[in-house]
Amino acid sequence: MSADSELPNLDLDGPGLRRFACVVAWLSRLALGLASALIIIDLLLIGAAVLLRYVFSTALLGSDELVGFSVTALVMLAAPDVLRRNGHIGVDMLVGCLSPRMARWAAAWSCLSVLLVAGGLIVNGWKAVALAHMIGQLTEGQLEIPIWALQLFLPVGGVLLGLVALELLWRVLTVSAQRPAPSTLTGVA
Repeated sequence: MSADSELPNLDLDGPGLRRFACVVAWLSRLALGLASALIIIDLLLIGAAVLLRYVFSTALLGSDELVGFSVTALVMLAAPDVLRRNGHIGVDMLVGCLSPRMARWAAAWSCLSVLLVAGGLIVNGWKAVALAHMIGQLTEGQLEIPIWALQLFLPVGGVLLGLVALELLWRVLTVSAQRPAPSTLTGVA
């Protein structure tokens, strides 16, 4: 099992795939930047809450809620870039035993599986957003944030994940018979 951080080799792709990959890379980096900013904000909120509680004996209202709610956003915003960089743990030992042709089939199957999950996130996430918006559901606690605003990260993350999976699938399908499957495709699981 491994998790390398290689990016797809754009030099061997056609012009259409190269343009699509650039757009997907830009969106993935933007989402990862937002996730990184959320982590820093969470760190500051937690630090301030601890400092206020144990040094000044007061509480920072809503900090626990904000940190808890940001977890969904963090996962949905960071997952596409992790998938694009092959940061997910895959069973390379099994895929490494396959012929290049079978490795491409395994990579295509992996991409299709991710597309199905992304589709589920988009459809079910959007239904959850619509329902929460329709009934005006709010979070419990001091902040009372509309639930739909938090659930909106599910379909957004699904779209981003789907775009990355489409890029990887496109790359798998355009690989010539002479070129072995890139390592960035064999570990996608």
